[in-house]
Amino acid sequence: MSGARDATFLRASQSLFRSVHETQETTSFGYSQYTGGDSDASVMRFPAFHFALHTLSSLGALAHTPAPTGPPRVSCPFAAGKRKAHLLVAVLELDGPDAIRIKKGADAGKEVALLRVVVGDPDGGVCRLTAWREVAEEWGGAQPDAGAPSLKKGDVVHLQNVLVSKESPTPVAAGTRTTSSIALTASPALGSAVTICYRTMPWGDDPADEKLRPDLRLGFSDAAVRKVADVVQWVQSTAGLPVL
Repeated sequence: MSGARDATFLRASQSLFRSVHETQETTSFGYSQYTGGDSDASVMRFPAFHFALHTLSSLGALAHTPAPTGPPRVSCPFAAGKRKAHLLVAVLELDGPDAIRIKKGADAGKEVALLRVVVGDPDGGVCRLTAWREVAEEWGGAQPDAGAPSLKKGDVVHLQNVLVSKESPTPVAAGTRTTSSIALTASPALGSAVTICYRTMPWGDDPADEKLRPDLRLGFSDAAVRKVADVVQWVQSTAGLPVL
C-alpha cells in the first residue's frame, strides 16, 4: 500500500511545475479538513514546532535574488554566490545516505556520508539539497540511536542554516522540464538542522509517524502553524492524497 502511494507521489512531484497553477489554487484550511474519526477526537497532538515567519526564505525568491559578490565579510562570511537560509519545504525525493571517499583537502581518503534530497515549496520552487557527514547520517536514518526521526518522502520540514549556492540551471528530476538555479547544502560545519513539522505519508501504524502528525487545528491561531498547513495541503494535493 505504501509503495503504491510513494509511486503516486513521485509521479506527481515529477510533473510539479507542469501543474503548478492547478495545485496552487487558494483554498482556506477549515477545521473540518483535519477532522478524523471519533477515535481520533480524543487524541490531542499539539503542534510542537516553532519558528518566525520573517526568518523564512522561499526557493523561488532565492533563485531570483542576485547572488552576493565580492570577498567574504563579517556580515556575509561565505564565498561569492553563497548564503545561509532557513526554509519551510516538502521532501519530494530521497537518495541515500551513501558512503563516499573524499578526494581532496585535509580529509582526503576519509569516507563520509552523503544524502541527496529534492525539496519543493508551494511558491513553485524545486531544488536539490545535499547533506554531508553526521547530518546526512541523522537525516537519512543511519543513526538509529540519535533519538531524532529520519526524513521521509512527503515530510514538511523546517530547514535551518542550509547553504544556498547559485549554479547553472539543470533538470531537478529525470523526465521533467523543471530546472533550478540554486542548490542547498547541509553539514555539521554550517550548523544545519531540520524539524519535521508534519508527516504527510505515514507508513503503516508506526507510532513514531503518528507523533509527527499533530492536530493542526489546535494551533491554528499561530501563523507558523497556518504556514505549515499550507504546505501540507500543497503536498497532499500534488501527490493525489486525501486532504486531511
